Amino acid sequence: MNVAVNAGIVGERPTGLGLAGLHLVSALDELGERLTVFTSAPDAVTAPHARVVRVTPRIRPERGAAGHLARLVWTQTALRGHVRRARPHALLNLVPEGLLASPVPQVTVVYDVLPLHYPEEYPRQQYYFRHYVPAVLAASRRIIVCSESTRRDIRHFYPRVAPERLQVVALGYDVRRFAPAAPAAKAAPPYALYIGNVMPHKNLVRLVEAFATLRSRVEALRVIRGSGRRRNVDMLRARIDALGLGGHVDWAPYAEAAALPDLYRRARVLLLPSLYEGFGLTALEAMACGTPVITSNVSSLPEVVGEAAVLVDPRDTAGLAEAMARVFTDDALAGDLTIRGLSRAKLFSWETTGRVVQAALRDAAA
Repeated sequence: MNVAVNAGIVGERPTGLGLAGLHLVSALDELGERLTVFTSAPDAVTAPHARVVRVTPRIRPERGAAGHLARLVWTQTALRGHVRRARPHALLNLVPEGLLASPVPQVTVVYDVLPLHYPEEYPRQQYYFRHYVPAVLAASRRIIVCSESTRRDIRHFYPRVAPERLQVVALGYDVRRFAPAAPAAKAAPPYALYIGNVMPHKNLVRLVEAFATLRSRVEALRVIRGSGRRRNVDMLRARIDALGLGGHVDWAPYAEAAALPDLYRRARVLLLPSLYEGFGLTALEAMACGTPVITSNVSSLPEVVGEAAVLVDPRDTAGLAEAMARVFTDDALAGDLTIRGLSRAKLFSWETTGRVVQAALRDAAA
């Protein structure tokens, strides 16, 4: 098939959704699909057989709200023209930004609907998720969601979407980057690791409160890699200082991509106590590196880790601290989690994701 790919979400420095989209494009390319990829960042596309079409840089996500608005306009105007000229069998939207009244069948990927769960944190995105996204989904013949949790959210927030249009497929991870060290070398002193945004749904205030509870029982460093809106960062820093943890928390706004695998490998445990996740990729990457995981028993996270991690109630600070104490002090438990995590990670691959999306594209075109 000839497949057009709306890769407007891919920016000059792709992260998150952009990286997931690039992995999906590469997987489809390896499966032999003839792709025409429309992107403002052609150098980021690593699909050797794809035709890559450079489009305006004004739509890049790095431009914030201006880029987002420009991308929505571009999608309905310039992308529509590109698609008509390319005459593909189907259009793949890497995020829920697609054509309304599309001239070709389209398949749309949805990772989460986080702003609908936390409207106070995302006031500017309410119109987008309450009006634009459902219109795009209504114009899509197939909708790819990355977890059963997200599928339930789609059914709840967008009840007019026909359930037979929804296809669940987990994300993959980069097997060339995320693998255990040989031999695995843990840091001394040991550290607990959190990687991700500093947002209320990430539950980081409870996490640092659990750190404070644990301090008298376990000598360990707490490593945070991530940032967010100023008010959320300031609130978390204030809580860390109030708990007397300033000298016990190594916090940097981000981790270099090249350093990320070793950061996972050397950690005693990866912590992901979120109140909500569309998928929870850091838990999967940590398991693939042989690092034990403690995560929440809500949303999509049990789907990702199965029985290969310690699951906790994310609102139970004492329970989170107790779980950390167990993993830090019980070598047998930590070793068992490593073995289970490595086995669990093998169930996920971008090739599997690509095959499901490939089938959805063919169904849509048919």
